[in-house]
Amino acid sequence: MTKEIEFEDYKQILEEAKQTITGAQQQFLQQSTRASIELYWQLGSLLAKTADHYQWGKRVLARLSYDLTKTFSNARGYSEQNLRHMRQFYYEYAESPDQLDIAKNVRWSTNLLIMHKVKTPEARKFYLQMASDSMCSRDVIDLQIKSGAYERECLQNKKHNFALTLPTNLAAKAENILKASYFLETSKPFIGSQSLLEKQVENEMVARIKEVIMMLGKGFAFIGNQYRIVAKGNEYLIDLLFFNRITRSLFCVELKAKKFKAEYAGKMNLYLGLLDDYVKQPDENPSIGLILCTNRNSVEADYALRDVKKPMGIAEIKLSKVLPKELIGKLPDLKDLENEILHEIEDLNDSENDDMEFAEKTRIV
Repeated sequence: MTKEIEFEDYKQILEEAKQTITGAQQQFLQQSTRASIELYWQLGSLLAKTADHYQWGKRVLARLSYDLTKTFSNARGYSEQNLRHMRQFYYEYAESPDQLDIAKNVRWSTNLLIMHKVKTPEARKFYLQMASDSMCSRDVIDLQIKSGAYERECLQNKKHNFALTLPTNLAAKAENILKASYFLETSKPFIGSQSLLEKQVENEMVARIKEVIMMLGKGFAFIGNQYRIVAKGNEYLIDLLFFNRITRSLFCVELKAKKFKAEYAGKMNLYLGLLDDYVKQPDENPSIGLILCTNRNSVEADYALRDVKKPMGIAEIKLSKVLPKELIGKLPDLKDLENEILHEIEDLNDSENDDMEFAEKTRIV
C-alpha cells in the first residue's frame, strides 16, 4: 500500500532530479566543447599544411571564409579572422599533444585568450587545466591571468605545516590546493580601520562567492560566514567556512587585514580543534585552516607553523579595486586610471592612527 509523499521526501527527490539534470547538461557541454575544438584543430591543420605547399594570401583565406559561411549558413565561426586563429591554434599545439588534449576541453574563446596572452608552456598548461577543471568563463580566466595566478600558485614559496600534521597522501593533496597568495576582484574601494577592512572583505567574498570558490581552487563548497560554534557556554565565530571534496576536510578561512602574527596561528589552532570536535563528520579528514593576511611575515610564519598541532597554511590576499561607474569622468588623470584601479592592501600597523592615515591616503576625493 502506497502512502502520500511527505514534503521533505519530495524536496529530496527534487534535489536529486536537479543534480541529475545538471550533470547531464555539464556532460553535454563538455562533449560539445571537445567536438568543436577538435573540428577547429582539424581545420587549422588543413590550413597550415595547405599554406606550406601553396602561395596562400589574404584573398584566398577571405574567399574560403565566404564559401564556408555560404555553404554552412546555420553555422558560425568561419570568419577570416577565426580561420587564422584555427591555423595559429594548430601551430601552437602541434608539438604539445598533452596541452592539446587539455585545450580540447576548453571553450574556444577561452582558448584564444590563453593562446594570445600566455606564452610559456608551463603557464599555458596551468591556465588550460584551470579552465578545463572548473568550466569557468573567459572573463574569470582573464582575471586569473591578469592577477598572475600561475606565478602566485606555482612559483612562490608556500607556507604551511601539512607535512607535520597530516598523513602523507592527505598532506600532498592539501599542499596542492594551497596557494602562496590569493587575488580577489572587488567591486568597490576599501577604506577604514583594520577591523572594518576585514569585515568589508568578508562581505565582498560572500557576495561574490562563486569567484571566491574559483580563487580558492578545485573542489570547494561554501558552508557559511561568521560560522557559529558554541562549546561549553563559549561562542566562537569563524570568518568563512568551506568544505573541500578533494581532501574531504572542512576548510576554515580567517581574514587579517594586516601583517601575520604568531598569535593568529594559535587562534586558528583553536578553531580547527572546535571544528574537529563539534562539526566534522566521522568519515571526514581533519579540518584545515587558511589564514589570509596582507603580509605573510615569513619569520613569524615559519616559527608559528612549526609549533602548532593542527594543519594550516598562511597566504597573502591581494585585492583589485574597481573604479565605481559614478566616478568616471570626475577624477583627474583618467587616462592613467584606465577605468580600473589595481590596489594591494599594504601592511597595516596596529594603531588606530596608522589605520586613519591609511584611510586618508586611499580615500578617493
